[in-house]
Amino acid sequence: MTTAERYQSVSAQLFDQAHVELEAGDLIQASEKFWGATAQALKAVAEDRGWPHKSHAQLFAVLRNVVNETGDREITRLFTSANSLHVNFYEHYMEKDEMMTFVEDVRDLIQRLDNIQNSQ
Repeated sequence: MTTAERYQSVSAQLFDQAHVELEAGDLIQASEKFWGATAQALKAVAEDRGWPHKSHAQLFAVLRNVVNETGDREITRLFTSANSLHVNFYEHYMEKDEMMTFVEDVRDLIQRLDNIQNSQ
């Protein structure tokens, strides 16, 4: 298994675990796991392209690179939803109903990133 494949695998595991946490009512842990799933999916793309991806700032650079590569500007909006969930881990301001829109965006983003990754 390559490093990029490992990132994709961890992304899928975190996404599944986030749903378990969400259903259990642990919105804080669900928020962070949805963010983690997103970050791991971005890292998979970055890894194969040789882009640095070790910090939060570098993940934003990866995001810009992906948008430039694909022309899919919607990826930026979807990523903003994932980042909002990351903030929720620290700030605890969302309720489950509010989170669900962000969760759908995360699902869409990870699918797009996986498609990019798998099309190489």
